[in-house]
Amino acid sequence: MSERETPRHDEAHEAELIAAEAIGDVIEHWGFRRVLGRVWTILFIAAEPLPAAVIGERLSLSAGAVSMSLTELQRWGVVRRVFRPGERKEYFEAETDFWKMISKVFDERERLLAESVRGRLERAVALLEARPRASGAEQRADRVRRLLSFVIVAETALDGFIRSRRVDFSPFGDLIRFPLRVATRKRRA
Repeated sequence: MSERETPRHDEAHEAELIAAEAIGDVIEHWGFRRVLGRVWTILFIAAEPLPAAVIGERLSLSAGAVSMSLTELQRWGVVRRVFRPGERKEYFEAETDFWKMISKVFDERERLLAESVRGRLERAVALLEARPRASGAEQRADRVRRLLSFVIVAETALDGFIRSRRVDFSPFGDLIRFPLRVATRKRRA
């Protein structure tokens, strides 16, 4: 009997659901729909590709919810369709390379946000520089430039992270190290 035919009312199924809920929470925290994390987790844990109906059974989801989730997960490149000779059903499996998944999300979502923020901050600096004689304009312009510098460093770190699979936080200097030390001290207390 294969995994997709095995009854799922046991500790293994309970563990699978706990893991799916945990990853669903993380995915939701990152701004995605929770169900995407749950569906991906079921596929990631599975020893073999699964048909949509089995995913729906394991998570108590409707066929429509599973279909929409699989379509979105495929668009993000974290799930792929697997063809089995002689089978009419479609089977799916999870991407297991975490780097591939994370870099795609970073490349598509965070890069767009960083570019948008940079563009707006550049516009803010230009507006403040256009009225240099206004009260406090130079101080406000300097502070917006600092924000802009931070965003440019973050974009550079993001690009480096995506290209090299590593991040060098040294350009952030004490801006990064100081809060981490404070957070560590608070946890120990």
